[in-house]
Amino acid sequence: MSKVQRIPLSKWLMIILALLLIALLLWLGGWQLQRAKEKQQLLEQWNRAHIDLTVLPNPDHAEAVGVKLAGYFLTDVIYLLDNRTREGQVGYEVVVVFRIDKAEQRETPLVLINLGWIKGSQYRDQLPAIELPDGPQEIVGRLITPLPAVQLHSDDWQDAGHVRIQQLDMARLSARHPNLYPAIMRIDKPLLPQLSVGWPVVRMSPQRHIGYAVQWFGLAMVLMVGCGWLIWQQRRERL
Repeated sequence: MSKVQRIPLSKWLMIILALLLIALLLWLGGWQLQRAKEKQQLLEQWNRAHIDLTVLPNPDHAEAVGVKLAGYFLTDVIYLLDNRTREGQVGYEVVVVFRIDKAEQRETPLVLINLGWIKGSQYRDQLPAIELPDGPQEIVGRLITPLPAVQLHSDDWQDAGHVRIQQLDMARLSARHPNLYPAIMRIDKPLLPQLSVGWPVVRMSPQRHIGYAVQWFGLAMVLMVGCGWLIWQQRRERL
């Protein structure tokens, strides 16, 4: 095969590869737009969730639901979610067990309450001192469903006191605390002065997803223009 014959074949091979890459880039752009739509729907659902419930809802419809609960903290154990950072500082998220005390509740279930973030010590063996208030309490917050725990090495949990844990293993926590509600509540206002509350609703904003989509679509457009130029050049050479 002569050199004149080999050139068109290489060009067509480049065009085929470019078309495949264009299809991939268009799919990535569409996927980013879909993710942006999902994140926007989640933000709207979160903003629409009014805190008007005084009982726990059906667990299947607990995500982002605002509730106001009355009851008592179980002070025998405090869970410290390890390796939680805020503004570059390492600390813990404080999770406690709350017993609901409401006449209209069919049972008196337990629910996990995330009280917020607390700064940790530079020494691993020094855990923060936390004293929960005694007596009846009224707390306000939103429910979230924890993701399934992924942990390579299991940690040992002591029976009482401040317990450092790596993940919210709901199955393990339910075994420890029978009748535990399968979602966790994040309070809206700090219960203790050393705690910080507030969590991002989504890890990545819809606008950022849209920005990535524009990048993928832009790259696809550049490749389309390049393919069109190659095809035009090929037709010119045949004239």
